[in-house]
Amino acid sequence: MIVAVLAVVAAQAVFLAWTVHERGLFEYIGLDYRGSRTAGEEIPEHGFEAAYDPALVEESQQEIFNSYTNESNPYRLPFYVVPAPYPPPFTLAFIPSTWLPPVPGFVAWTMFHMIVLALYPLRLAKAFDVPRPGWLIVAIVLSFPALFNFIMGQFSVWLVVFFGEALIAFDRRRDLLAGLWLGLLICKPQTLVLVVPALLIAGRFRLVAGMVVSIAALLVPTLVFDGAWLSKYLGGLIDAAGSTGQVMNIFPSTMTNWRAFALNAARIHSPWFVWTVTVPAMIGTAIVSLRCSLGLRTTEGLRNGRAWLGLAAGTCACSWHAHAHQVLLLVPPLFMVVASRPKLFGLATCMLLGTSGLFVAAAFLLGVDPAHEVLGQCLLALLIVVTAWCAAELYSRDP
Repeated sequence: MIVAVLAVVAAQAVFLAWTVHERGLFEYIGLDYRGSRTAGEEIPEHGFEAAYDPALVEESQQEIFNSYTNESNPYRLPFYVVPAPYPPPFTLAFIPSTWLPPVPGFVAWTMFHMIVLALYPLRLAKAFDVPRPGWLIVAIVLSFPALFNFIMGQFSVWLVVFFGEALIAFDRRRDLLAGLWLGLLICKPQTLVLVVPALLIAGRFRLVAGMVVSIAALLVPTLVFDGAWLSKYLGGLIDAAGSTGQVMNIFPSTMTNWRAFALNAARIHSPWFVWTVTVPAMIGTAIVSLRCSLGLRTTEGLRNGRAWLGLAAGTCACSWHAHAHQVLLLVPPLFMVVASRPKLFGLATCMLLGTSGLFVAAAFLLGVDPAHEVLGQCLLALLIVVTAWCAAELYSRDP
């Protein structure tokens, strides 16, 4: 395991150093941070709603792009405005890093999230009684979903914290508190697409009520401070929705969902035929995932863990917008399952490390963009297997 970890760390270091040398910063590496940083810069000067105004952030993003990217690289992405599609008041989290210049700000943002992802699983391990979780935590931090989160300067580490606190509260039979934490997943609304129906099917109405209270507590104050804050976000969200939306159409072929499968398969077969196969597969995966709601009707820890893991995996596979960093959503329920099935500890650790090793190898052999597509499809296959396994295990005990 030591050799495997050192090999992955070395491979990641070489990949990052080579990519920064060849492409610079804030073009591929730091792409999403470019959007969140400029949104944070505009808020103090132009008000809360400025975070969602492409016209205001374009000039700042263009300056950063021109200053830190390698113009001579033939693979350099063209400039476009990177949005910050997070609901209020989450955009306030973007302000502190803007107190530093762009590069130190990005490093500080990344290091902070690395520390959070490295330390928070210790709480999960203690809460669910997972002994000696060190290797699993190392594998999580070095996994491809985590690497992608850090490379992009993403926000998905907080999915682990919010979801983790919700599952801890759920395990302690505190449904209202669990709902309050789950409501924070509204920072990425697509993560709730299957969770809410599953809770309703399971009859966990108290938990749903907690989610409603949490979301209201987040959004209602924004109307008091600045009514345009929420309306500007909702307007941008509507514009971003759909296959042609700005946010929803950012590198869709690299995602971990059925949509990415269809887009990649359409290069070989007729798009009509591909979507004819994909849509039923997507619906079927969602139904199997919702079948995991059986495990939310009891207080048995193992059943709860499988239910949440199946729902998280199905969500990442079926959501219309689901990049690889969203797979971090599986971390909290993984600890619940491993606590009851210790034999899965080594398998989960090796698979997590393997995702990064496979990505780096593919990046050097095929190129960065194809590597993301390869990993996206590999993760989709893994998500489908996990969803099916969780549902089958629950069904075998409660047909």
